Amino acid sequence: MKNFLIHLLNYELWANQRIINALEALDNPPARAVAVMGHILSAQHVWLGRVLNETTFVSIWEDTPVAWMSETAERQHRKIVSYLNSLSETELTQSIDYATSQQEPYQSTLIDILTHMSHHAAYHRGQVVQLIRPLVSEPPVTDFIVWTREN
Repeated sequence: MKNFLIHLLNYELWANQRIINALEALDNPPARAVAVMGHILSAQHVWLGRVLNETTFVSIWEDTPVAWMSETAERQHRKIVSYLNSLSETELTQSIDYATSQQEPYQSTLIDILTHMSHHAAYHRGQVVQLIRPLVSEPPVTDFIVWTREN
């Protein structure tokens, strides 16, 4: 399972980078597209903090400049993959205690959290593509199967 989760995280980085590259290529990307991509990265940062039991100082709708997005995505990817590599297979199914942004307490397994993060990011990447589609000659393709074919 650990190898599959790392595989999924590698896909996530690739897909996020495709969207970020498309935003970087635009002279004036739509503010909403930048905000949504920033939301993906901020939400990942918040979830990473919950998983690692670290305090985070960003909101899930943090303003993230396009110029910071690629490095942010790569740094977060390295951090979560390193954490996963330190775990045993059984630790992947143990519950993690965390609080929502409204301070409601919950417990979820790491597998469920990473699955949520993947689906959440895919949903919002689709929104970004819709927003930039009229501005690009070829919108970025972020389908998982495309990534598997390229890798």
